[in-house]
Amino acid sequence: MPKIDKVSWGKIRIDGQKYHQVLIIDNQVIERDKARLKKLLGTDHLIGEWEKGELLSNQPEVILIASGWSGILKVDKKFRDEIKTKGVELKIVLTPRIVKEYHQLVKEGKRINTLIHTTC
Repeated sequence: MPKIDKVSWGKIRIDGQKYHQVLIIDNQVIERDKARLKKLLGTDHLIGEWEKGELLSNQPEVILIASGWSGILKVDKKFRDEIKTKGVELKIVLTPRIVKEYHQLVKEGKRINTLIHTTC
């Protein structure tokens, strides 16, 4: 699994590489498409349908979402229900806690998919 080195407002460093906001799916780090989110949803404070598909791919045991510094990123009820129906645990944390939560799950050997929102 990729190693999250550090997170700060609007930035995240994973395995020494800098990103803005990301999905970590299995061993792959994917930069969130902020322009696409804003065009389709008017904001990057929601999760795009394609991102939901990525988060549910590869049969994760846990979906871990960093919801921003103030928890502004929203996980809609329909997606929460879909996650539950598939028997996947959903953990939502404030972004400052993501490094600890993520690495604890990795240490436990969990299959996790992660979305990290680095602002708001």
